[in-house]
Amino acid sequence: MNIEHVTMYASNFEATKQFYIAKLEFPLHSEESDRFTILVGGTAVTFTKAPLNKKPFYHFAFDIPSNQFEEAKAWTKGKVTLSKEQGEDEVYFEGIDAKSIYFEDPAGNIVEFICRLSDAKQNTTPFNASSLQKVSEMSIVVKDKLKSASVFHEVSIFERDHKEISAEGLTFMGAREDASYLLFVNEGRTWFFSNKKAEVFPLEVLLTDGVLLKIDGKLELVSSNRD
Repeated sequence: MNIEHVTMYASNFEATKQFYIAKLEFPLHSEESDRFTILVGGTAVTFTKAPLNKKPFYHFAFDIPSNQFEEAKAWTKGKVTLSKEQGEDEVYFEGIDAKSIYFEDPAGNIVEFICRLSDAKQNTTPFNASSLQKVSEMSIVVKDKLKSASVFHEVSIFERDHKEISAEGLTFMGAREDASYLLFVNEGRTWFFSNKKAEVFPLEVLLTDGVLLKIDGKLELVSSNRD
């Protein structure tokens, strides 16, 4: 399983567009009056203008090449203010041998750059937004993690390492060898490196095996096969 296309809503739309296209210089795939799509390695990410008075926000992670964490962090700090948790602006995840940094975009999204240190894929050119490899994590805020996970079992997407789903914390759906995950998060959980609490907002995620996930008040698998 890999994440092929993510579609989110964005408030502060014009500032968000300028942030990704002009400030961070992500490759622009397409642009219309109410939406734009950037490319993040093998993933397309679309931001659609949010309805008036709506302020949706999401958490997602982009993969840094395994040999460029320090370079990527310096590049990012030159463009945005990094978020902090207990006074630190980076974190090491021992269980997956990875380091992450976080920041917020103008729409209020909690953006994570994660470097999986054991990944064999490396980059030999100076780091920039085009160096990012893919969207490797997309958080899905749900009201019932057990019920939501059972929907994915129907299309052979299971918990990482087949770990038992806990009532608290994050539940990673996807295989470790793919290093691409949908993260089930309970509504109301405080996001890491943020003081925001998780809420359910409309979202679409297309996976490379043809599964389309749609959230609009409830979790739905729209299709499981390519046309």
